[in-house]
Amino acid sequence: MTGCGAGLSVYLHFFPQRRLFTALRRFLGGGRASDGKKVSSFGASAAALAGSLGTGNIAGVAAALTAGGPGAVFWMWVSAFGGMALKYSEILLAVHGRRKGDSSGPMGYIARNVGPVAAWVFAFGCVGASFGTGNMAQANAAADALHTAFGLPKIICGLFLGLAAFLVLRGGKGRVASAAGFLIPVVGGLYIAGAGAVLLLHLDRLPGAFCLVFSDAFSFQSVSGGVLGVFVSRAFRTGIARGVFTNEAGLGSAPIVHSAADSSSPADEGLWGVAEVALDTLVMCTLTAAVLLVVPCPGVDGAAWTAAAFSSALGDWAGGFLGVSSALLAFASLLTWHWCGEAALSYLGAGRRGLLFYRAAFFLAAVLGSVIPVQTVLSASDLLNFFMAAPNLLALFRARKTVREETLVYISQKR
Repeated sequence: MTGCGAGLSVYLHFFPQRRLFTALRRFLGGGRASDGKKVSSFGASAAALAGSLGTGNIAGVAAALTAGGPGAVFWMWVSAFGGMALKYSEILLAVHGRRKGDSSGPMGYIARNVGPVAAWVFAFGCVGASFGTGNMAQANAAADALHTAFGLPKIICGLFLGLAAFLVLRGGKGRVASAAGFLIPVVGGLYIAGAGAVLLLHLDRLPGAFCLVFSDAFSFQSVSGGVLGVFVSRAFRTGIARGVFTNEAGLGSAPIVHSAADSSSPADEGLWGVAEVALDTLVMCTLTAAVLLVVPCPGVDGAAWTAAAFSSALGDWAGGFLGVSSALLAFASLLTWHWCGEAALSYLGAGRRGLLFYRAAFFLAAVLGSVIPVQTVLSASDLLNFFMAAPNLLALFRARKTVREETLVYISQKR
């Protein structure tokens, strides 16, 4: 996947990367909010970012550091560099397809460039993944965090999470985008502020931490761990082998959301994806890694390491802060993945009754996910993620000329 991103970057003359700061300024400026009926570009981007953030950016980075050492952080940055081109391209193609009367997002451009069977495989994988890493793993992580922080029964956490999601989902895509547009800036901003406070308290250790990242980056252990770290960022307590892609670039989930955005420019919409990759990996993952490196906590790893680092620096209240942050990120991720799963199920031919059954099953999965071990679910999700990524990457390769043509049109219009 990193190789595909690098190839597309060269093919596009690094256009997505060169527009990084423009994309970030626009995202941080907020743009036009979704009004509950139409989905704005900002709302779609916030929803897509919610799907990739989840709980893994708090706990998953610790697993990458445990597996590959501090140098793993460097290789996650490298993966993000190529991921910008992947996400830009897949979102561009999804919006471009609407000109042909096709609003099915990645399923549409996969069918046109690879074939209908590949599109069905992608849709099947997306529906399955929406129950696994998009639902049960998120519910389990949120329930575990709230139980640890406040002693709440996990089943109650799962019921509340599922019911809250059910109520929001009744409002359709517009309400999901509005919820994400509110939650992601607020929760993300609070988490960044908390991590920033930890780093300010240990400012003298920060230069040494980043020196360690670069000096350790080219050892064999760190290279292998960093590559695996690409897959860790959305994992919950199951280690490197059970992870998924940290920013979901190339997976095909983001173009499902962006295909509903009220935007007429494919390339312009694609730039929102560049900001998503940067905020997910270069900001959130880097901040978590920096906190863990300046506040070492021997004897703990994963989510416990992150919680111990925050509590050690800020006090016992930080455990509750992380618990609430984890729950809200899980909730936002769950909403986005339902959106993706429902779109994929519709593509497979499900009618109104089938979609209602899916929504009910999604609610039950959140409740069950809060109380049962999810190792088996995550193992199956690895395969389902492959079913999504493989046809999507092949379609991106075959449609690369369309991506470049749309990019050149966008550049000429901006001159």
